[in-house]
Amino acid sequence: MTPQFRIVDNPRETSFQQAWERHVSAGELSLDLDYLRLVSEATPEASHHYVACIDAAGAICGLAYVSLTGRRIAGLIPLRVLVLGGTVAGGQAFWFDEAVLRFADFMAALRSFLARAVPHDLIVLKEFSSGRDATVLQDNCDAGFVNVLCFDRSRVDLRSTASLDAWLDTLPAKKRYYLKQVLRHQRESGLAFDVMERFDHLVDELYPLYLAVNARATEARTQALPKSLFHAMARQLGSSRLLVARQDGRCVGFGLLLERHDQVKCMVIGLDYAVSRQLNLWYAIVLRSIEHAVTRGCSMVDLGSTNHDMKRKFGAASDDIWISVRHRTPWLNRLLAPYIRHSLKQMYAPKSRDREVRGKLSFSVEPSP
Repeated sequence: MTPQFRIVDNPRETSFQQAWERHVSAGELSLDLDYLRLVSEATPEASHHYVACIDAAGAICGLAYVSLTGRRIAGLIPLRVLVLGGTVAGGQAFWFDEAVLRFADFMAALRSFLARAVPHDLIVLKEFSSGRDATVLQDNCDAGFVNVLCFDRSRVDLRSTASLDAWLDTLPAKKRYYLKQVLRHQRESGLAFDVMERFDHLVDELYPLYLAVNARATEARTQALPKSLFHAMARQLGSSRLLVARQDGRCVGFGLLLERHDQVKCMVIGLDYAVSRQLNLWYAIVLRSIEHAVTRGCSMVDLGSTNHDMKRKFGAASDDIWISVRHRTPWLNRLLAPYIRHSLKQMYAPKSRDREVRGKLSFSVEPSP
């Protein structure tokens, strides 16, 4: 079939919303339509667009979400950058019916449509895993994309877990011992945790703790989320939760969570660095986030895309995440390829990692030790 695309002005159209929730946001909480609406309102400098692919019978057979922002090379040369999934959400912000379309055909047709509907210079496709998406990554290479390994996404499997103690018992002895030490130290230091559904009154106090973590990031060195998004999530997003750490009544850290579809996703963390190390605060917040998920009967916790070496202490499995980028003009794409690789590695990858592919190389990459 020849794909036919259209811009969806109202993603709450019944057929589009149902297809999106079934095929896209069910597998990635940050692609929930309510959350994406708040992101678009908090980032007016970007334009946000939903796309539907329609078959001959008028049914939806493909979906996509993109955002368009302006960037400059070396602070001088302007670029219009179109990102599949936007710059905030994770996962794959697209779907197509594999019974009638191949990835390469769907993406080629989508790119052709977007070139007319949302003019841009650079297009970014994400997220892909070498294990799950090896053929897709090769298709992207064949289409002239630069594929760059950017980060790992860590997840903890909680299926058949009835309690935090039962989950701890599934871990190897050294990891279990370490995390029990974290719990004991938490009790001895008077560190208390609460999970709150209503937390707008705390945003002004906690936002600087998030900025402190963002400023020290060695991976995913991205622009900080605006405070307005935190307020909007607190006021309008029913799936948002705030895990707050207090010592002597003072907030010293937090974890911002999304909870939906039998899953919990750790979005961002904030820490008071004056006390975080002595309190082992980062580990305590992640551990209590897992405890919350267990208590809620969730089957999985998404721990996000940084610090996987630390998250291994929680028994987290990881997927390596690749991003594909190309310029619409072939000769400029070849010229900019080194800049694209360098920029993405500078933004996402820790300095200890230097893995990427060029051209038609194998995408079967072993996790970093």
